[in-house]
Amino acid sequence: MVGKSKQEIESKINEAMTIFLKEQMVEEAQEVITQVVGDTIIVRFKGVLTPAERQLGKDPDGAKLINELKGKLIEKAKPLLEPLIENLTEAKVVDMHFSFNVQTGERIEIFTLNKDLEKSCQI
Repeated sequence: MVGKSKQEIESKINEAMTIFLKEQMVEEAQEVITQVVGDTIIVRFKGVLTPAERQLGKDPDGAKLINELKGKLIEKAKPLLEPLIENLTEAKVVDMHFSFNVQTGERIEIFTLNKDLEKSCQI
């Protein structure tokens, strides 16, 4: 992404992740925030629980079930997510981590890359 500003990179990733969430995970987020920090991309999805999932999440067993399901879905999506990020950034994904919080309805996905995107950004 040589020649692109940090904001342009974040915007492109944000847009692609929103589409991916809708088309591949059949979910919608109230808000998606993407940040590029060095060789790391952080994508924060706010409000990704459906009303039924929010209700189920009030029970500890239900919250556990939602966490297990969301975790498995994200694991299965990794082979699609990594090339998506690689195509958008022109960098290789070295690792991917995620966390889901049933109480807040937020998910965070973190991608570590083989190069520092901020250094290659246009000021």
